[in-house]
Amino acid sequence: MGRQFSTGDNSKMKESKDTESTVKVKPKNTLIQTTNHVWLQGIPNLITLANLTSGLLGIGLLMGGDLFGGFLCMLLGSFFDFFDGMLARKLGVEGNMGKQLDSLADLVSFGVLPGLIWKSIMIEQGYCTSDSFSFSAYVWLLIPLGAAYRLAKFNVQETDSSDFMGIPTPITGMALGSLSYIFMNANYQDILPFIDQPLLDIRFVFQNHLLWLFLPVVSSYMMISEIPMLSMKGKVKDAKHLYRLLLLALALPCLVFGWAGVLVFYFLYIILSLLSNFAVNKSR
Repeated sequence: MGRQFSTGDNSKMKESKDTESTVKVKPKNTLIQTTNHVWLQGIPNLITLANLTSGLLGIGLLMGGDLFGGFLCMLLGSFFDFFDGMLARKLGVEGNMGKQLDSLADLVSFGVLPGLIWKSIMIEQGYCTSDSFSFSAYVWLLIPLGAAYRLAKFNVQETDSSDFMGIPTPITGMALGSLSYIFMNANYQDILPFIDQPLLDIRFVFQNHLLWLFLPVVSSYMMISEIPMLSMKGKVKDAKHLYRLLLLALALPCLVFGWAGVLVFYFLYIILSLLSNFAVNKSR
């Protein structure tokens, strides 16, 4: 005699079938949602890869002796670096993959590339000699090493502060790489004539050998430091709002120094950040 099932057993089997049918439908919707998420996530990742490509192209130009061309590639990379994170937030596809990829791209475009630019400048200036060991020949290494440490620390740290902790890698790379204008060839001078004829020419400052040793040391320290630095993400009515407005207001006047104005702005950024920290501590 076959097994007899009670009404209770039949109802359980029916519920089980209903559950199975429900489970079978759910993965289809989930698969569609997952596919859409992957496609959306790919958009900011492609922009991040464009940043990385800009850095690699800059290194290629640098190897051919075009220092300023390398810096222009860094400028292009900064454009992509600005939009990838913003687009990821707008699309709601922020994730660990994009975060890691962004850090790798920043390391190349704003760590390795400006470090190699700095090395090339030191060679052009005659500060790197192969006769004996000298700090001048290896000081450029501090730039990519500082960038790598900062980016790794950024990836594992979680903070709700509206300030940057230390100076961001792109700002540092742009400031140091901008000095490649000293060796800008004639092709770029024809395209951008005002760059080579600033209203206030401070290129004489860069004739000091110690300055070329000092800047990589300071910049690498400022990248990995725990000093709060101004960020435009801060609240409108907080104690640092005035300093953010002042920083923005001083950006345009820095152009009177030509490309050296980028480095001038870098130090203004440090000074205003320190003053804002002092103002906040005093108000407590």
